[in-house]
Amino acid sequence: MKIEREQHDSLAAVVVLCAEEQARDVIAYWFASLPVRTFVPVDGYAANKILKDITSGLLVTDRVLPPWPGLDTFLQLRSGKPYLKIAFIDDGTPDARILARVTGATSILSRPLARQSVIAALGRPELVS
Repeated sequence: MKIEREQHDSLAAVVVLCAEEQARDVIAYWFASLPVRTFVPVDGYAANKILKDITSGLLVTDRVLPPWPGLDTFLQLRSGKPYLKIAFIDDGTPDARILARVTGATSILSRPLARQSVIAALGRPELVS
């Protein structure tokens, strides 16, 4: 399926920044099958560059504070980009869930990860099947 430049620019973007390789790869795979630009940066610096260039989207991560070297905190990211959604992959501890919410995560993804809940975090109901 060929996507025209204008259409590509209007697509939502997903940035998957996870230390856990298996989660990162599965999430990227799920989004790659949708009309969503999917990025898998190598570190917080690369993620920050991508986030500066997107107009709408989702950051999926498995780290809370600091999220990654080179990347602002969740609250700082969202204060500069109120449209940005941040999904935190729950590590199973109540403290991490609370910290993620307090620091600006818009959704918490429970393990085991489910395709529908991960895609729903983007806030585009038409993409959830």
